[in-house]
Amino acid sequence: MFKAKPEIIELDLSSSYKFMYENFVISTQHDSYLFLDERDGIYHALKFEGSTIKYGSPNDEGRGAHPLTKYGSLTYGFYEVKNSPWIEEQMIGNRNHPHHNDEMYKNKKHYIVCFKDVMFEASCRAYKLEKVSKEGVVELVTEELDELKA
Repeated sequence: MFKAKPEIIELDLSSSYKFMYENFVISTQHDSYLFLDERDGIYHALKFEGSTIKYGSPNDEGRGAHPLTKYGSLTYGFYEVKNSPWIEEQMIGNRNHPHHNDEMYKNKKHYIVCFKDVMFEASCRAYKLEKVSKEGVVELVTEELDELKA
């Protein structure tokens, strides 16, 4: 399933984003939201469905140390990694689970979003660009906090 070498493809979003400094993440047990921008009171976020994430280093000065840079550029922007070694690593790591099936990883995708000071990576089923009001962000956080009461 992962025999080909990784390939990095830059993705084009429907809107232009700076991918510089400001961003933040809300991650639940099921989905992760990467907030990119605010325009006229509406927050633009990438929602990664059914995701596992990495968030933090390397920054733009250390990005050359990322193991995937030998397969393509990882400058400021949004990328998909085809034939992802990270998804393969997750699949192999899960094989000791009694209900594991390699096919569960067949449709997983690996995305990388590169900013100046941080990098965000997600392996997930899908992503979509969402526009959310401030009230919608508060509602999302409140719903997740309420889950802790259960």
